[in-house]
Amino acid sequence: MGDVMDDILKIFFEECDELLPELESGLGELSAEESSQETINAIFRAVHSIKGGAASFGLDRLVRFAHVYESALDGLRSGQVEPDPAIIKTFFLAMDLLSDLVAEAKQAGDEVDGGRIDETVRKLEAIIGQGGDAPAASDVGETPVPEDFTPVTVDLGGFDFDEPAEESGESSRPKLVVTFRPQAELYSRGDDARNLLLGLKELLPAEDAGAMDVTCNTQDLPVLSELAPEEACLGWTVRLPEPPGGTAEDDIQAVFDWVGDVCDFQIAREEQTDDTVEADAVESPAVQEMAPAVPVPAETVESEAQAAAPAAPAKSGRKREQNASIRVDIGRIGMLMDMVGEMVIGQASLESALTREGALYDPELLKRLAVIKTLTRDIQEAVMAIRAQPVRNVFQRMQRVVREASSLADKDVALVLEGEETEVDRTLIENLTDPLTHMLRNAVDHGIETPQARLAAGKPAQGTIWLSARHRSGRILIEIRDDGGGINTQRVLQTAIKRGIVPSGASLGENEINELIFAPGFSTAETVSDLSGRGVGMDVVKQAIQNLGGRVNIKSTQGKGTLFTLSLPLTLAVLDGMLIECRGSTMVVPVSSVVELVTVQLKDDVYTIPDGSHVVSVRGRCIPLIYLGDELTLPEVESVQEETHHMGRAGEEGQLIVLVVENEAGARAALVVDGVRDQAQVVIKSIEKNYRQIKGVSAATILGDGSVSLILDVSTLIVSATKRVDTRALEAIAERAA
Repeated sequence: MGDVMDDILKIFFEECDELLPELESGLGELSAEESSQETINAIFRAVHSIKGGAASFGLDRLVRFAHVYESALDGLRSGQVEPDPAIIKTFFLAMDLLSDLVAEAKQAGDEVDGGRIDETVRKLEAIIGQGGDAPAASDVGETPVPEDFTPVTVDLGGFDFDEPAEESGESSRPKLVVTFRPQAELYSRGDDARNLLLGLKELLPAEDAGAMDVTCNTQDLPVLSELAPEEACLGWTVRLPEPPGGTAEDDIQAVFDWVGDVCDFQIAREEQTDDTVEADAVESPAVQEMAPAVPVPAETVESEAQAAAPAAPAKSGRKREQNASIRVDIGRIGMLMDMVGEMVIGQASLESALTREGALYDPELLKRLAVIKTLTRDIQEAVMAIRAQPVRNVFQRMQRVVREASSLADKDVALVLEGEETEVDRTLIENLTDPLTHMLRNAVDHGIETPQARLAAGKPAQGTIWLSARHRSGRILIEIRDDGGGINTQRVLQTAIKRGIVPSGASLGENEINELIFAPGFSTAETVSDLSGRGVGMDVVKQAIQNLGGRVNIKSTQGKGTLFTLSLPLTLAVLDGMLIECRGSTMVVPVSSVVELVTVQLKDDVYTIPDGSHVVSVRGRCIPLIYLGDELTLPEVESVQEETHHMGRAGEEGQLIVLVVENEAGARAALVVDGVRDQAQVVIKSIEKNYRQIKGVSAATILGDGSVSLILDVSTLIVSATKRVDTRALEAIAERAA
């Protein structure tokens, strides 16, 4: 039994991980004044669902706080409380605390301070007081219980089962009768009947809220001595007015959609006339097998309905088709991805073996091999689609980071999220939280000015940070942009000189100065605070992004703001690569980085600039030239003359084979290679874990013939080249060539 409960508890925490982002998203819409009544209902349901599940497992601290939070949100839902900025701020603080209490229950976080809980409860009670519905002290206070007793709370508050509901509207207005009886499995999943009652109540407009009549059917409830604790014995009958605009059977069925397999339900239409009560019943398949059906308030409803000749067309109570989903352990998906990677290698190995044997000249064999390649790619893309997740979850966590950082810095900062539905490999998502946290805290502390400084500069007192994601050229670009004061390059340079990061008197360009903020130990903060000043942060960000195969770029305008761009691969598993040869070695260049492959004349198209570097003219544009063998210090495999070892092996004498590559910022370079073999899909293997870090190399792969090939880091190679080349000289050469 313990293992079963542990599994159910795990499911509860997984549901919390889904509900908390929904809660934050809803509060964000509320803050932006873009919310609707459905948004408010969704916010309420998220807290209520967490509370209900926590109660099933006796998570007392979580239940007590969620109850107060839920009561405050109920005032918002009923329209008794208007969501002004102060109230919304309190709801956000309560959400953060609720998240911490969930983490505490999961034993994934520190124990939440009781004083913090009490303070937040007082703020929520003040909101509840505005709605005139403050909870009793016993609802939120400490209740002594025996140490060996674990309570399981079933909260059916808010529904009066004794007094008849107040009638609203005309007495002849049609009624809908909903009869349902949960099965034991509904409760074992951590839910309760109150969720269904609340769902039905939410279907009614405000003016009809008091017209809902709820009856608890207890005829099957045995005496206490015979009560089986895991049996479901209660049923409910709900009478509610039919909307004036039409029937609501579809809406009612939607309430039961998610429990249709564990709850028997029946929908009937009851019309009051002078002499009779008529009803058309709609049953779920399970109800038809029940004996007897749970009675409704009018004794003749069912029999009269069967006798009525002009019966309304019956609607099926069967669950409507939904997109089904299952929970799968991420480890299994990772194992599946590894096997797909090995299958890709195996397919390449088969093709290589057949090529060596000369068998690929057989048309039938070629056709069958093409089918295998297509299936392999389709399977790989399908598994990648399973692993892909929207960045929404990690983005929404950043709202709390900005709120807490703003509070510590005593600034008013809003975070705007864009492109939350952009999908990326789950592995990347898991590793994005820490870098984004560092960068956003840095943006709040150093980027956004104080409200007074912003007003003096003609800006609104509230600063804004934009966090966005989008796909580009087979990669994902994440941008963090603020409307702050920008990077003070003079101060950064002076600080770097003071800390010994660069020598005194160094002459650096603006981009090079901006890059200094990523130096280990760099910080412009004059004092150490909870937010900054320890010299740890941005260097960690750069290293973390590089470990993911990504890069960080900075653009800043003094007085207007700063833009950080993170460029990351869509997946850490496979990529499409171009196989090149250089000094006897086969290497891989990501296809997404390749612009074109050209042959240039060594004498006419290659120029030497004053610092000894080379550029090549391609279509009238001068591009830094990188002799790949020299850049990677590859040994010569043949005895060649010094003056000819740069000539392309596949080209004629005096020609170079050049691969033009580009990074995400648009900077280009030309790689001199010996030849191009093929284009293929390769499986990425970490070179740092298996060997060590190599400059200009991002990873490695295994080719079809079993050899290991290096995957080039194009961005690093381009940066290395552009730092050596004087761009003013490039412009002069381009003008001369034109």
